[in-house]
Amino acid sequence: MTCGTGVDKSWAQAPVEVGAMTEPLPLQGNLAYFKEADAPLSIEQLLQRNPSFTAVKSPVANFGYTADRQNVKPIWLRFNLNNQSSKARPLYTQVNFWCFDSLQFFLVVRDSVRVATASIGWQTPVEQRFVYSRHFLFPFTLNPNEEATAYIRVLKSRGTQIMPLTVLPQSAFNRVTQTEYLFWGGTLFALAFVTLMTFFFYLTTRVSIYYKYTLTLVGLTGFFVINEGFLNQFAFSAQSWLPGQNIYFLFPLLIFYTQLIFIRSFLTLRKTPAYRWHYIAKGVLISGIFCLFTLVIERFVILPIGLESVLMRIFTLCYWLPMPVIGAYIFISLYRGYHVNETVFYLIAVTPFYVLNFGQILANFGILDTTPAVAYYAYLGLAALWEVLVLTLGLAYRYRFLRDHKEKLVHQQGEQQRLVYEAEVRALAVHNTLLLEKARIGRDLHDNVGAHLSFVVTNLGAIIRQAERQPLVSTGEWTTQLRQLVGTTREAIGMLRETIWAVHQDELTLADFGNRLQQYIDRSIPDTDGLLVHLKVHGELQKPLTSGQVLNLFRIVQEALNNIVKHADASRVRIALTAQPENRIHLQISDNGRGLTEQTIDTLDQHYGLRNMQRRAEELGGQFRIYSAQGTTVEIDL
Repeated sequence: MTCGTGVDKSWAQAPVEVGAMTEPLPLQGNLAYFKEADAPLSIEQLLQRNPSFTAVKSPVANFGYTADRQNVKPIWLRFNLNNQSSKARPLYTQVNFWCFDSLQFFLVVRDSVRVATASIGWQTPVEQRFVYSRHFLFPFTLNPNEEATAYIRVLKSRGTQIMPLTVLPQSAFNRVTQTEYLFWGGTLFALAFVTLMTFFFYLTTRVSIYYKYTLTLVGLTGFFVINEGFLNQFAFSAQSWLPGQNIYFLFPLLIFYTQLIFIRSFLTLRKTPAYRWHYIAKGVLISGIFCLFTLVIERFVILPIGLESVLMRIFTLCYWLPMPVIGAYIFISLYRGYHVNETVFYLIAVTPFYVLNFGQILANFGILDTTPAVAYYAYLGLAALWEVLVLTLGLAYRYRFLRDHKEKLVHQQGEQQRLVYEAEVRALAVHNTLLLEKARIGRDLHDNVGAHLSFVVTNLGAIIRQAERQPLVSTGEWTTQLRQLVGTTREAIGMLRETIWAVHQDELTLADFGNRLQQYIDRSIPDTDGLLVHLKVHGELQKPLTSGQVLNLFRIVQEALNNIVKHADASRVRIALTAQPENRIHLQISDNGRGLTEQTIDTLDQHYGLRNMQRRAEELGGQFRIYSAQGTTVEIDL
């Protein structure tokens, strides 16, 4: 019993002055109680026996939690009233809670019972009560300069036995009621609006956490609809959906379990080292089915007293079981840094609501005094609005974070796909370059080395046939032919080496290329041949030459020099290799020979060497020009 133990004989029960009262007056420090022990007492028997009443020491009367419906006993509450004014005072005694089995009000004036009401309770329709209200109001009038003692006989067979009592003037009833309905109308409208918006958001996004949050809001809304008596007032028959007063336990049960459903997604631990808590929470949610079972079974089976008591204790355990699991989620998320921002949002949101709920539990066990903050649901209503506001902001923050994260992932995936695509393009380009290089090398070997080797084979065959037809008479002619074959073979070997060298040059500067050309000129055209070749390299490229550029430029110079030696009858050759802006190259080869005829220039495609030079220039993306003026000039721009 949380209101005090034993009889406080030194306590004098001071009367409540109502003469000048204009506002509701909570009966704090003015109550005393007596608990019936055996047979029920009438008001006359109570007055005759005059039992000792015990002072209610907490601000709001609270007689703890009861579940033994068979052995529960009525409690008598007593308070004194005094009207020192010269006018009669029409008053109400109001019990600000709906879930009582039986309430009776008595007003005793000078040991005479002036008012004795019939018993009413939660099963009494609102229309049959003394005042049309979701709460229980008992009207009476206190005459001028009159003192009276009021008694309320209370019976509540299940749940918390909190007795929030007030006395208010009948003239203030409408105003007070309108204020209450304005507050609760706004509160329930806000909850319903956020519920609908969250559900609509779920329908548009199909993200499961939003329908789980919707379930939480439904539980919260139903909690106030039932506990503030609106269901009892406006949907009286709906109370019979569950047997007894079990509808009273349904939505508090839903609050705790839907909070656990929500937090499993909001602070998920499923893919963390603490994943076991995800499955522990799942087991707790399954235990909620047992709670629903115990709320429904009484409709079909009359339970023995002992079994009912056991089931109620198990129900009470399962009823509160989600709370330590929710606490574990919060602790683990903060301690291990999994969802720090979300956890802070959640803590800020739910702390006021759960502090008040936990305070009521402690008050039921007499650990704390029962204050108005834990006894009146208006405080919980404000805490619920705060919870919804902060959690909605938290979900909005979470949505924006996930949206930005998703956009970042999409951008990264797009960037990755772009890089993969560019890599594939580069790979194809490299593959294409390799194919072109293979084709160039093949043509180079065929046109140069192959031609020389074919010449060698043809001449060797001629020598063999000549040797078979006539005996060896003179070796001079054969010696000349064989020396010519050796020279041709050496040229082929040199060309092959040059091709291999060019292929192996991944990158080569313009100066290095010029040095390589100079070595070739010195080796292939000595000064004793009467032809002077002058090579000049101007500038340097921003990017080095590729192997394809090296090989084609080298072959162009080589072909041009061969043509000059064979056909031009020139004494001087000038080769200019110039680096130009934007990594372009200008190659000019000019001689002072006899030059080309107009017919030769016009029929360029019919001359293998010139056509080969043009093709190599075009393969490099360049332009090939040839003209004759005081010799022949070949120009290539790359």
